[in-house]
Amino acid sequence: MTRIERSISDDFPRHFQRQALQLVNRLVPLTSSGFYLVGDDISNRWVVLENLDESLESLYLEQFQQHDPLSPDRFVNSEVCVACIDEQLTEAELLESVYYREFMRPLGHRHVADMFFRHTGEIIAILTMIRASELGHFTQRELALLRDTQPFLEYTLNTVYLPRRYRQRDTVQQLYALSDRELDVLEIIMGGASNKEIARDLSLALATVKTHVQNLFRKVGVPSRTALSARIQADLNA
Repeated sequence: MTRIERSISDDFPRHFQRQALQLVNRLVPLTSSGFYLVGDDISNRWVVLENLDESLESLYLEQFQQHDPLSPDRFVNSEVCVACIDEQLTEAELLESVYYREFMRPLGHRHVADMFFRHTGEIIAILTMIRASELGHFTQRELALLRDTQPFLEYTLNTVYLPRRYRQRDTVQQLYALSDRELDVLEIIMGGASNKEIARDLSLALATVKTHVQNLFRKVGVPSRTALSARIQADLNA
């Protein structure tokens, strides 16, 4: 991603997501990776990608998540912290699946492992790790290393980044009587995102995003996105 991305908090979520991706890419060889914060409906939001096209996110959510053996809704009542697609399906089952034939194979993806992060038992984030066939399967040693790493990342996510974000969202919401969705839009605006990027990240229609942006201008009392970001940052620094 080329834009500078910040949430209401300078540190969350993109900075942590990038650091986590850098860490796992140093631990195990990967073709591509992504870090997704998960919405209440188990849809992916707040995406940071490494060597993946951003358009794949909407394609995945609209057409293929229901076919994904590693979809988070399959692990809601589980304590699994790292799941590998090769452990969920036999090779024959995977190669014959709609998910592999129509989504993975055209992208050159062959082996996938997902790291799940939870808060009070609920999945709040997923770090997905992808390999092309030439990199081979995730070995048991590599999976063990990833499972050993997961508690550190989960603890950091829960104790450092999430509490600050929630405090700042509460502060801004109380100051300007914003809805939860307006707060979501504001967080992405603070990172310099366009309306199209906001629509993609939140799975909203472009017209809906424009309405939220105009509501933010009106409630905060500013004429532009630049002025909006400056006002909110000043409020949080006060």
